[in-house]
Amino acid sequence: MALTRTAPDRARGTRARPPGAGRPGWRRRRDAIGLVFALPALALFAAFAIYPMLRVFQLSLYDYNLTSPPVWVGLDNFRFLFGDDRFLASLGASLFYVVITYGPAVLLALVLALGLNNRMRGSAFVRLLYFAPVATSWVAVSVIWRLVLQPEGLLNQTLNTDIPWLTSSTWAKWAIAIAAIWKEVGFFLIIFLAGLQNVPKDLLEAASLDGAGALRRLRYVTLPLLKPITVVVLVMAVIRGFQSFSPQVVLTGGSFGTEVINLFVYKTAFASARMGRASAVAVLMFVLLLMVTFVQLRALRRSA
Repeated sequence: MALTRTAPDRARGTRARPPGAGRPGWRRRRDAIGLVFALPALALFAAFAIYPMLRVFQLSLYDYNLTSPPVWVGLDNFRFLFGDDRFLASLGASLFYVVITYGPAVLLALVLALGLNNRMRGSAFVRLLYFAPVATSWVAVSVIWRLVLQPEGLLNQTLNTDIPWLTSSTWAKWAIAIAAIWKEVGFFLIIFLAGLQNVPKDLLEAASLDGAGALRRLRYVTLPLLKPITVVVLVMAVIRGFQSFSPQVVLTGGSFGTEVINLFVYKTAFASARMGRASAVAVLMFVLLLMVTFVQLRALRRSA
């Protein structure tokens, strides 16, 4: 049956309703059909996301080494971790990486976005250059920076120094941070640019007519309107920072104070075969990131 529109519908410009749309139970049948089509995707999501997450929570309460049946230990895995110097060191390494990498990366991305927001010749090409490292895999980026950071590499030659970037407890953390900033700036740059494109030009022009200079327009117009985007960027920065794994593996192998949480989980689970303790670390990080995200959202809402 073809869809038809009555004269009043055409006059009001409304869409024609499907046949039977007004019958009792039509909406329930429509929802049931939609659910049937969504079931395969929901089943895959439950099998590969929900179930593994619940399994991790379960294993965190057991002593499990992959070769023997799990043994219930309750909260012993968590008690062990809070007294484990290696776990605390990896947590400190992750915090250092998040602050030293993503603090400058977010700030630099905002400054670059403000500069590239103006429509000038070649700005699209410059944006593409900044986004190119984001499209490159972490392993490839790490291999490139491993060559750059060698004792006879490009960085030491450019600075005319002889710094052991990847074999020193003093410099290894900073070397990974430099590589990460280079890769991550473009990601946040694109997000800030999208937010700046939505800042109403009328407000900026009105502020300019009122005598507000560039800095005042930035402080009182642009930055307040960017707060929703800033919330998204900060939350994503913290999550991405704590998820770091590849650069530490490729550049230093976790040595010289660069063993972050994810690398600690990997070594605990597969090198030491202590799946229960590794699962306990994952649970702790889930709770920690949830709390940090909640605090960030509350703080930024209060300042709004």
